[in-house]
Amino acid sequence: MGLIDFITGGPKKDPVHLTDENFKDLVVNGTTPWVIDFWGPNCSWCDKMVPTIRILSARYENRVGFGEVDISRNPKITSALSVRSTPTLAFLKDGKLVERLVGYHPEQFIEEVIEAHFTGYGITTPKS
Repeated sequence: MGLIDFITGGPKKDPVHLTDENFKDLVVNGTTPWVIDFWGPNCSWCDKMVPTIRILSARYENRVGFGEVDISRNPKITSALSVRSTPTLAFLKDGKLVERLVGYHPEQFIEEVIEAHFTGYGITTPKS
């Protein structure tokens, strides 16, 4: 980890852009557990979640899928998972919702939820 990564919380990786069209193939039919960030335009708390999601996406690369869904453009996914406000994080295992967090949450708390629900998938806290 370089100095910039250390200062900014670690390496970053953009989440997968999920849509009504690709959600079933990538998430529901996949074998990887997923954390999905439901966000909306003009949502300041959603903007604050972006760096955390990018850090966790890099940290759990190849073990947990991280996706983002614009609720204004993807009503089917939003409705199917009963997302009513933003930001909402949905945690899916075997294509099924196992946890939902509504509102802003710090990185450490999100990691604890990942550890609690996805340990059977070989997930352990990566050492930085």
